[in-house]
Amino acid sequence: MYPNRKIYEKYLSQEDVELIHDCSLRILSEVGIIIESDYAIDLFKKNGAQTDGQKVFISEKMLNDALKTVPKSFQIYSPKGILSIGEDSPTICAGPVAPTTIQDFANNTYRPATLRDVEDYYILQETSTAVDMVTHSCQNTDDLDKSVADFHTPQVAMGLKYCQKPIYQANTITPSNNKKMSMLQANKNLVKLHQEFYDVWDTPVMLSNCCVLSPLAIGSEVVDTIIGAVELGQPVIIIACSMTNLTSPPSLAGTIAQDNANILAGIVLAQMIKPGVGVVYGSVTSGTDMRNVQLATGGPEAVLMQLGLLAMGRYYNVPVRGGVAATNAIDLDYQCGAESLMTLIPGLLGKTDFILNSAGSYGAYNLGSIEKFVLDEEIIHYLKRINQGLSITDKKLNFDLINKTGPRGAYLTGRTPKDYREEHYLSKTFVREGGSAESIIEKNGNLIDRARKQADERIANYKLPDVTSSQKKILNAYLPEKFKYQL
Repeated sequence: MYPNRKIYEKYLSQEDVELIHDCSLRILSEVGIIIESDYAIDLFKKNGAQTDGQKVFISEKMLNDALKTVPKSFQIYSPKGILSIGEDSPTICAGPVAPTTIQDFANNTYRPATLRDVEDYYILQETSTAVDMVTHSCQNTDDLDKSVADFHTPQVAMGLKYCQKPIYQANTITPSNNKKMSMLQANKNLVKLHQEFYDVWDTPVMLSNCCVLSPLAIGSEVVDTIIGAVELGQPVIIIACSMTNLTSPPSLAGTIAQDNANILAGIVLAQMIKPGVGVVYGSVTSGTDMRNVQLATGGPEAVLMQLGLLAMGRYYNVPVRGGVAATNAIDLDYQCGAESLMTLIPGLLGKTDFILNSAGSYGAYNLGSIEKFVLDEEIIHYLKRINQGLSITDKKLNFDLINKTGPRGAYLTGRTPKDYREEHYLSKTFVREGGSAESIIEKNGNLIDRARKQADERIANYKLPDVTSSQKKILNAYLPEKFKYQL
């Protein structure tokens, strides 16, 4: 287990956590949760829950029984190796869904994302040293063939073509991009595609995002995602993304209590379907800026609520998702960097188990650029270095070296010491040179230029993973025409 996972204790006491828990129990048992699925309602009834139409009331005993079967950690297969998520593992950073709009610095414009941008985002995720898990970048771009009944799976197939890291499915199947079958069957088929491609049938091969519908509901599409994944043994993340004073109470505490109840209802459902399946407790809830009724993803209130929900997830002793490189900024400016750093803090310094959208998005998740992706990677590396902490030992105190060097001596002698190499992160993107600002910029370019150069080099030098002819045939049945393998 990695230490110091309780940063939230600076903001919530044990008494606060138990007060939220008690309020959430009342919400579950007295107010109830709407679950838009006859299958799910019948399952709750069979397990003794009181129901009223699609509203289910969950008792404390039912909750406790479900929490007992949630594993503290679980694993996901990928061609690059098994990935563990949970208390014994470091924070897992997952990449972003490709944005709807790209800030194109080379042409000084904003434009709709294309499949080439989706390709770039997959490549950057696969080649990243900061991102551990690839998110399926499904944005239904304008250049997709939308005359077919299913134009979701072609985008998923692109992820399997370009990436060998573990896969995260961001709940992007909808009735608009998959008209071929029910959402339940579409989610099962998605799992089976990964299993067939990997030829792995007895280990989880993907992780699915399941966002509850605030206030106090789980929508039909999300229920189908939960059922489709869990019945086939795949882990899920149950998350809330509430907006204060709009889809949740005006107070931060009230929002935390409501979200907690909603998330717990999803966890109970998953454990009823398949006890012991991997589940993550998650949140990307943010405040609302009521001056324009917008989700304030980069606000300090978002950080505080994520810390509150992190405390609740730890209280239930289950894996937790929290932290995100989120910002309302619409340019790569001071606001963008400040808010992205701030919103990543709960995940990395709070040491959650999983972070989604850890790099590459801004404009409240609607905007992105390859430059932002690279800059967020630097933030992740900075915070990971802080997370390593200080090594305080007799050896590391360097008394003998201090004694040898003495007053007014010099430490810059010979080769760079091992202690220095072990303890310093040296950025490849941020400038630390001294001297004339003009000459430094002339030599290195500005920050956005440096980030773009790194991204362009990674994309240009990228080579497709070596897969079998059978795997190519599997994907060619779905890949967009321009992205099919040449067999």
